[in-house]
Amino acid sequence: GVAFALGQHDLKRLLAYHSIENIGIILLGLGLGTIGKSTGHPVIQVLGFAGALLHVLNHSLFKGLLFLAAGSVVYAVGFRDLERMGGLGRRMPWTSGAFLVGSWAICGLPPLNGFVSEWLIYLGSFRALGFFQWPWSLVVLAALALIGALAMACFAKAYGTVFQGIPRTEAAGAAHESPRSMLVPMGILAVACAIIGLAPMLMAPALDR
Repeated sequence: GVAFALGQHDLKRLLAYHSIENIGIILLGLGLGTIGKSTGHPVIQVLGFAGALLHVLNHSLFKGLLFLAAGSVVYAVGFRDLERMGGLGRRMPWTSGAFLVGSWAICGLPPLNGFVSEWLIYLGSFRALGFFQWPWSLVVLAALALIGALAMACFAKAYGTVFQGIPRTEAAGAAHESPRSMLVPMGILAVACAIIGLAPMLMAPALDR
């Protein structure tokens, strides 16, 4: 999923391929938790399942934020081709900031919510190294590391192409910020990403259930 995302020039299609990537992360966590359950290691079970379940919520938040920001961009310029954008950061600062928060979260970087759920899966994999079937733990760790590196490369490209530099078309040069009715939902999702990242224990009761 993330490899296909790297080759996309359509902004929304790029985000859609990252959904495949994040479902893969969720399944890695579920698999790790299942192995922990079947081998009688409750700590690994809890870390795997908690990471997977929290990532379901986190993905809905940061991917919703990214799609709303992409919609704001398309609303302003009228097309989805990355190569025809550029320089929108100065013309759409709030949308640019929202897309940056979503990009930071989806790459699993601290202190936002994507880091927390991926870190739980990392912790479970490290714990599993000493207990059972260590090659499979290494597969999970290598997959997460590769996904993270490619995601950072992809979103650095996407953010830079859309919001940095100079406008590459007249439509990009004439773009303006979206109305408040579009910005407020993005702000709410960005705040939610920050709250879970900075205070992840708030989610513990729900995960416990």
